[in-house]
Amino acid sequence: MDAAASTVPASVRENGFYLGMSVAIAATVIGGFGSYALRGMVDVARVPYWVHVHGAVFVGWTLLFVMQNAFAHRGSMALHRRMGWVAVGLATAMVPLGILTMSMAVVLDRVPPFFTPPIFLALSLLELLVFAALLTGAIRMRRRTEWHRRLMLCAMVAIIGPAFGRILPMPLLGPWGGLAVMSGQMLFVAAGMVHDLATRGGVHPAYAVGAAAILAEGLAVPVLAATRPVLWLASALAG
Repeated sequence: MDAAASTVPASVRENGFYLGMSVAIAATVIGGFGSYALRGMVDVARVPYWVHVHGAVFVGWTLLFVMQNAFAHRGSMALHRRMGWVAVGLATAMVPLGILTMSMAVVLDRVPPFFTPPIFLALSLLELLVFAALLTGAIRMRRRTEWHRRLMLCAMVAIIGPAFGRILPMPLLGPWGGLAVMSGQMLFVAAGMVHDLATRGGVHPAYAVGAAAILAEGLAVPVLAATRPVLWLASALAG
């Protein structure tokens, strides 16, 4: 480490790292869905209105995630706390909107072509469940910054699987597509762990919690998709 870097307080470097991570995640989300539309994979004009609402809320959540990290980096903690409750409101709206959008995608046969309806339903349900669980943990730990910021990062990573699904060549990956998506998500968690090792000398346990939840989410998708309830739900919605 050079002399200039050593004069920067550790808390500032830490805040800067999480701001950079939030920007990288936002770029993945916006780049993934944006490139999908630009490649002509979706007719934006014919997309149902609830998909636009879902997309707007999700983009709003993503941008607010970046803003919250920017406020922390600037030291604007009072504003960070006030906007935290706006984030809770957006997150609360995201879950039912996600369930509606997921269900109607099957009803209207708008499931992305690289997913079967059962896989799509299982993936969507597990992502929402893990996101809600990690976010709840982060909110409960909001006075314990080390836990809060890491659980928030993992909660965000837990729901960016669809963005990777639009970046990666899913039709070419075949049965390895799910593993590729999960690996992309885990790169963000791994970056946080490496940062912890470099700055703290060890990995904070919040990353163990987040990594376990995201891995369980990814590995459980094909298992859940093969269960009778999910197969019945996919058939009922499609019928």
